Order: sequence, then structure tokens, then C-alpha cells
Amino acid sequence: MKFSIAIPVYNDRNSIKTCLDSVLNQTIGQDRLEIICVNDGSTDESGAILDEYMSKYPCIKVIHQENSGAPGRPRNKAIEIATGDYIYFVDGDDYLGIEALERMEEKILEYQSDIVIGRYEGINRGVPVSIFKRNPDCFSFFGSNALFTTSAQKLFKLDLLKKHNIRFPEHFSLGEDQPFIIQAYAYSNSIALVKDYVCYYLTNHQTVGRIQLTKKPLSGKLFMHRIEETLAAIEALELDKDKKLMVFHHYWERVLDVELSALISRSFLVEDKLYIFNTFKKMLDKYHYLDYYSHFSSRQKLLIRLIDNGKMEDLIAFWYAEKHTGNMVVFHGQVYPKPKMAYELALNESISFHRLNKFEGEITRLERMENTLLLEGFCYHSHVDSSNENLFIEISLRGRQEGRVTLPAFRNSYEKHRPIEIDSSYLKKERITYFHTFIPVQSLLRFNQEGDILDVRLISKIEDYTKSVRLRAKPQVLLKESLFIPKEHKEWTLLSSYLTKWGNLSFVLKTQELDIKNFTLSYNDSEMKGHFSLASSVSLDESSRFQLIFTKFLTYEPEVILQSSGNRQLCHFRFGVSKSELKQLRQKKNVDIALRHYKKRVPVFYKERPFIIKRVLNKLRRLFN
Repeated sequence: MKFSIAIPVYNDRNSIKTCLDSVLNQTIGQDRLEIICVNDGSTDESGAILDEYMSKYPCIKVIHQENSGAPGRPRNKAIEIATGDYIYFVDGDDYLGIEALERMEEKILEYQSDIVIGRYEGINRGVPVSIFKRNPDCFSFFGSNALFTTSAQKLFKLDLLKKHNIRFPEHFSLGEDQPFIIQAYAYSNSIALVKDYVCYYLTNHQTVGRIQLTKKPLSGKLFMHRIEETLAAIEALELDKDKKLMVFHHYWERVLDVELSALISRSFLVEDKLYIFNTFKKMLDKYHYLDYYSHFSSRQKLLIRLIDNGKMEDLIAFWYAEKHTGNMVVFHGQVYPKPKMAYELALNESISFHRLNKFEGEITRLERMENTLLLEGFCYHSHVDSSNENLFIEISLRGRQEGRVTLPAFRNSYEKHRPIEIDSSYLKKERITYFHTFIPVQSLLRFNQEGDILDVRLISKIEDYTKSVRLRAKPQVLLKESLFIPKEHKEWTLLSSYLTKWGNLSFVLKTQELDIKNFTLSYNDSEMKGHFSLASSVSLDESSRFQLIFTKFLTYEPEVILQSSGNRQLCHFRFGVSKSELKQLRQKKNVDIALRHYKKRVPVFYKERPFIIKRVLNKLRRLFN
């Protein structure tokens, strides 16, 4: 397989050697290369450099011509004389990865595609990336987003260009890629991608005195001229009606999302902006946009209606509104832009932007407070005015519809002196709402299945419009230890928090018995002391209370005097007794420990008083002395 490399050159003395070397050093070898350099009337040493390379390398052809003012004519000249199977258009200030053609050839052999696009990398500039993210390795142009890269720096099957007489326009200097690329895409059998290797390095050299052919500034008329030329090229396509309408639709999608944004944000003269806007009106009518209008997104439909029915200021008002949060309103459950003309057009045609609005939320504090869990965080809408929203927290069993717990959330922080920590990137672009709520711990007991996973969602209601989102959290927000929630009789429910692989907060419920061991008592004349150990995930402190039930009439609520932690916790306690009670207690072999509704019977080990042993030893010493 042979490759023709077409390089238009204009005043590229500082970069052309790097460009040529990158092609000559391709891993496929020079014997399969045909390098066609067209010097478009350079006024620097570019022509001499090209001649020098041609004298050294037989695979290089150099053509010198008068300046045409655009890369279209040099590229067309290369197409005419090329003899390769595929032709690659490379600019004189760019360069290739050393394996570029080898990687592209692999795709040709695998898919037999008419067009191959290698991954780009930008040097002092941006490059197209969405085509590589949103498409498989081989795809059809129809239904894809291929038109979001319309530059010529791609590999084309030469027969495709010659069969359909696809050439670059030569009568204008910027944007000549678009009419060319739209025809090549439309007639191609498929497009293949090299995603895992940088094939092409696009540069933006800041060289004094050099004007790059493909990087000249645009005037308003030239801006529209390339779009008119591209639409005319689509009209001339020899395709059936449905396919041609799809091409029109794809190109208008690009114009509405890319070129229209440039019209508003770029520093055009007012006269240029009005010219562009009025020309858009004419072209929409000329190319019968209603024939494919239903395929556009809500945003694109409204943009078309604003151009067709509104004024320039109406378009600008909507464009700025959609870029700033809070500039869309809810009416009867639908979302419409606030600017007057945009609102009326959207309302009349029921063009709702509810899908455009994103609702996000994050938990920044999760803490147990007596018998409740405190959840505190923040949320925001990307577009909708949320000044009158109501917030709710919903806790539900994963994968089930029944048994949901829904609680109101308050639209403020829990403690004003303890501000909520928020990533500064949110504050730059979003209008933040702080919220907090309390979850009664006992309310979670309705989820009583072993190993239940509880997901937490935040629900926003604005009139009839409802949005919900799983709440994110950072690892440091999680509960420091699992909570034991007492149930009746013999079981407790263990509640723990964790983050899903997407960073969302969830809870896990697990039923288990409370493991109490080594219940030991010691006594003197008026007081009983004791201790027992239990699982370290159960937290008891000096304010904790539990009951010791020996019999109905021998029931005590001891005071916790010490708690030590380790793999298991050791709880020390004491309570007062009378002499008669002490005599009865010493006969008991078991005791019921009651923690709230939980009750467990454990054996009792009595530790004798040390002073009795000492008295006995002292009497024995007297006898033997």
C-alpha cells in the first residue's frame, strides 16, 4: 500500500524541516511514500529547503507556484498528481507521530475504510477530541458527530476523491476544509479512528512576520461564505433525499453549536454580526430547515426559531441566559428560558429544557446526634431558578420500590458558625443551596432484611417540576464507626455507611446479636463493681445507661465509670446494694443485660473481695507463730 503525503507550504522555514523529517522517518519506510510539497509562493527560504530535501530523497516531489493565498489550490494540485492508494493532508507547520501511517494502515486493513482519522495533539492550541470519545473504531458518518472535526488533516482514499471529484474551493482562503470534508464524509463507506496513538501534532507557531494559511482572522462575510459554500456542496451531493437531509441536519448541528457560538462570542464588528445573523435567516429558508427540524435538540430548535423569527439581541439574550445559572424558569412542570422572546417561542412550541438542567448534590457532614442522623450538604441546578424549591431526602432499598422513607430537608446550614466546605470551582459557576435534615435512626428499622443496602437521594420540587439525584460524599464524611440500633428482644441492627464506586453515599443494614462476654462482679459491704466486654463498634460512655436484671425485684441501673477501647471495649460500672440484696445476688448465676429494647442473658462470674483473703492469711500466721 502506497501513501501520498500532500504538504502545502507557505513561509514555513522554521518548521518545514521538522514536518518533512517526521514523514521521512515513518516506520513503514520511504519506499512506500510519495511526498508532494507545493510551495505556494513563499517569500522566505522555504522553497530552497524543499529543493534541498528533494535532491536527497527520491520520494519527495516539489512544485513551485505563484501564491494563491489559500491552501486549497496547493492541495488540489497534490490530488491531481498523487499516485498513492491514500492521500494524507499535512500542513507545513505540523508534524506526524513516527508510527502514524503504520497505525492508520492497520485500520485500513481491518475495516477497508475510505477515511482514517488519527488522534491529534495540540501544540499551543486545542484539538478535536469528541470524535474519538463518542464513536467506535469504525463508524458511518450518518448518525455520528464527525462534523465536529472538519479540518483536512486526515487520510483519504484517493479513488474516493477522484471518483466524486471532491476538491478544495480555491476562491476563498479560510474554512475551505468544510465543503471538501462534507463531501468526503457523505460519500465515504466508513470512517476509522486511531485512538491509542498520537498520529498528528497540530501547532500554532508564534513566529514573527508569518501568517499561517489556515489561521488567518475572519471577517463577517468570509465567515458566512464558507458556510454558504458548504451548504451548496451538500445541495449538490448525488445522494437520495433522506441521506441528503441527514447531511443537512448534521451540518446545521455543527453550525448551531460551533459557528453560532463564534458569532456571539467573537470580536466581530456590529455590522459583521448583523450581516451574519441576516444571512443565517436567508439560508434557513433557502435550505428548507423544516424538512429535518424534528431531528434537532430542544436547544437547536429554539436557536433556529430565534434566528427565523427574532432579532440579533434576542439570540444574544438567550445565549447568555443559558450560560448562567438561574436563567430558566418552571411553568407547568416544564423548563423555559427567561428572556422574553425565547420564553414565548419555547412556550408556544412546548420546547422544554428540562433535560438540559442538571441537578447535583453532595453531603459534607454525616453525624449521629442522640437518636437521629444529621445530614448536611449543598446542591445546585445548572440552569433552573431554584429560589422557591422544596428539598427532600429519600432513603430507599436498592432495587426495590417499597418501603421508602422521605424526609423534608431545610434550605440552610445546620450551624451558622460551622460553615459548609465547598470546592471553589462550584462557587464560580453555580448558585449553591445549603441544606440539612435529620433522619430518625429508628425509622430505618423498617428496612429489616439482612444485608439491605439503603441509597440516599436528594429530591428537588419546583412547582410541578421534580429532579432527584444520588448524593455524593467524600470518604472523610462517612460515619467513623458503625451504629448499633436496638430492636426488640435479642437483636440489634448494625448501620454502617460507605461510598459506591461512583462516590455516592449509601448505608448497609446488618442484623446481629450483641456479643457480651466476661461479665464479672466484685463486692464489698454496700457496693457492687463490675465490668464486661463487648464489640468495639458499640460505643458506651459515662452517659450511657443500661439495666442489670437479676430478678424482678433485683433490678439495677448502674453508673458507667470507665470505658477502655481495643479490639473489644471494656465497660466498667458500679451500683449500690444493701446487705440483704448482696446475699441474694451472690446466689445468682445469670443476669439479663437490658440496653434499651435489647435484652441478653449472660453468666455471672463473682470475684472475691481481696481484704477477706488478707484477713484469713493474717489469722493463719498468728496460729503458726
